[in-house]
Amino acid sequence: MAGVGSRPGDRRPAGAPKARVQIEGELDYLLYSPDDHGDPKARFPLVVWLHGGNEGGHDIDKVRSSGMPRMIEAGRQFPFFVFSPQNPSEELLYPIERLESALREVLANPRIDRSRVYVIGYSRGGFGAWALAEQFPGRFAAIVSIAGGANLQYLNRTSEKTAYRMFHGTDDDVIPLSVSALVHERLRSLKRNTRLTVYEGVGHAAVESIALNDEGLWRWLLEQRLDSTP
Repeated sequence: MAGVGSRPGDRRPAGAPKARVQIEGELDYLLYSPDDHGDPKARFPLVVWLHGGNEGGHDIDKVRSSGMPRMIEAGRQFPFFVFSPQNPSEELLYPIERLESALREVLANPRIDRSRVYVIGYSRGGFGAWALAEQFPGRFAAIVSIAGGANLQYLNRTSEKTAYRMFHGTDDDVIPLSVSALVHERLRSLKRNTRLTVYEGVGHAAVESIALNDEGLWRWLLEQRLDSTP
């Protein structure tokens, strides 16, 4: 419960109205755990999956309908944990502070290798991935944006120890390719480890599946590691 009202030193008339605002801190999410092959001491990377705009709200089954959760539902096995939070808003961007708070709870699991935490976001989730990279720069070994975009003015806050990849289609009429191109050029000017993959003739809806089914992405991702644990 957060309060907004009289504080010591306020010069308000007696009986002035006070407002109390409740801010919900919980997020619904899915958590996939990898097969430990019988080794209870095994430690694994963690991928944070941020969905696009159509899966927001408070129906967790919507999150299962696309992206990495859909691949898992179809039987795909990954050698890492997958944390898939649901954006509580159907219209707005991810609430980054609430997202980071939920992530901290997940990272309390001792089986997670905190030097190998990655973020992959599609569309609106891509904006969320860049927001995490800008606001919590020391936490992630890799950031992957699929048809997303960033606040260019804050990219200087990103970590030079993090690896960055972007995927975008030339025929994207929702978030133009130029958005990712500008992010890529800005990161290059900052001497970041960045790579942009462009798919010819691919639109906004199709690029998510194409990027996630690129086996080279997963090989590259698992090679990324921070020098020291955050």
